[in-house]
Amino acid sequence: MGEHDNDNGPVEGTKTSVSTLPCGQCGAELEFRPGASQLKCGYCGHSQTIEVRQGAAVIEYDLNDAIARYLGRVPQMTTGQRRSVKCQDCGADIIVEAGARTARCDYCGGKRIVEEELPPGVLQPEALLPFNFDSRNAEERFRKWLSGTGFWGRLWVRLFRPGALTARASVHELHGIYVPFWTYDTHSQSNWTAQAGYYYYVTETYRDSQGRTQTRQVRKIRWVWKNGSRRDHFDDWLVCASRQYYGGDLQRLMKEIEPFPTRAMVPFDNKYLAGFRAERYSLDLKAGWDIALQGIKAELYARCGRDVPGDTYRFLEVRSSFWGQSFKHVLLPVFVLSYRFEDKPYNVLVNGSTGEVRGRAPISKVKVAIFVAVVVVLVAAIVALFVIFGNQTQ
Repeated sequence: MGEHDNDNGPVEGTKTSVSTLPCGQCGAELEFRPGASQLKCGYCGHSQTIEVRQGAAVIEYDLNDAIARYLGRVPQMTTGQRRSVKCQDCGADIIVEAGARTARCDYCGGKRIVEEELPPGVLQPEALLPFNFDSRNAEERFRKWLSGTGFWGRLWVRLFRPGALTARASVHELHGIYVPFWTYDTHSQSNWTAQAGYYYYVTETYRDSQGRTQTRQVRKIRWVWKNGSRRDHFDDWLVCASRQYYGGDLQRLMKEIEPFPTRAMVPFDNKYLAGFRAERYSLDLKAGWDIALQGIKAELYARCGRDVPGDTYRFLEVRSSFWGQSFKHVLLPVFVLSYRFEDKPYNVLVNGSTGEVRGRAPISKVKVAIFVAVVVVLVAAIVALFVIFGNQTQ
C-alpha cells in the first residue's frame, strides 16, 4: 500500500520487487483464504491471520485537487507490453502481463505479488473488498446459474436453452481477479422545470360498424408548468477502471453483477492478493469521473422526473451543480469464467463478494422455432374462435 503524505494526499511509487508470503510453520508459500481474514499454507495447512491495523480507515481524497495535480493517470505502456520478474523459489523468469499485479510461475507453480516503482501520479489502491469464497464455490454458483435459478429461470432454461447444456458445458478458464475501480462521492443541487400532465376523461359519441350510436370515455391531458429543486448525495459511485471490461459482453456483465458491498472494504494490504490475479487501472481518474458524471446526471434526471407532480410529464429540463467531490482507488473481487459448448466460447462473471452470476448462454434454435410455432397456432386458434363467436352473435 502506498504511503500517504498529510499535506499532499496520496503518494505513489514502490520499488519493483516480487514479494513472498512465507508460512510461519514450514516456510512454504501462503495464499489468501476467501471468506476469512486468513492466509493458508497449501503444504502443511497452517493458517495465519491477516492483522488489520487498529484504527485503520479507508481514506477518500479530494477529486478536484487530484485532477489538478494530474494524479490517477494511466502508466505509460504500449498495448501488450510485458515485463519479466524472477521467481524466488526456482529462479525462473516469470513473464508478467501489462497491468498485472500478481504472477504465477509456470515451472514451480509459485505465486507472487508483483510490486514495482510507478511513475509519479500513478495511484496505489486505497482499499479492497476481499474475496468471500473460492474458485470451487464460484464454479458451483455458475453451474446453478446455468441450470436456472427460481421458477422463471428454470422455465427459461427448459424453453430456450439446449437440453444438454448443463451436462456438456466445459469450463475453459476460471480466474479470481481483483479488478480496479474508482469510487466517487459528490453532493449535488438540481433545479428542474417541466410540464406536469394531469389526466381527465371526456365522453365522446361515435357510430360503430353497424351504424349504431355509442359513447366512450377518452383520456385527455391538462398540461401545467411546474418547477422544483432537490439536493442529493452520492456515495461510492462505481466506475470500472479496467478497459478490459469496456465494450461488448464484459461491460454489460460487469454492470449486472453490481452492486458490491463497498462498506465492507478494508484498507489495502498485499496479503489479500496472495493466490489471486490483480490488475492495475487502465482508465485514468479524470476519464472515470467523466463516466461517473454521466451516470449521476442520468440518475438525477430520473429522480427529478419522479418529483414532477401529476400523472405524467414532458419537456423536463434539469440543471445540476456539484461540490465536495472525493474519490478512492479500490480493488473489487470478480471471478472471470469462460466455458465452451459445441466449440463456441461464452463469458461469465461472478461477483466475488455477493455471488451474483451473469453471463452469456447459447439459445436452442430448435426450441425457439417450436415455441414460435406453438404461439402462432394458439393466436390463430384464438382469432378463429373470436370470428366464429362474432358470426354467431350477429
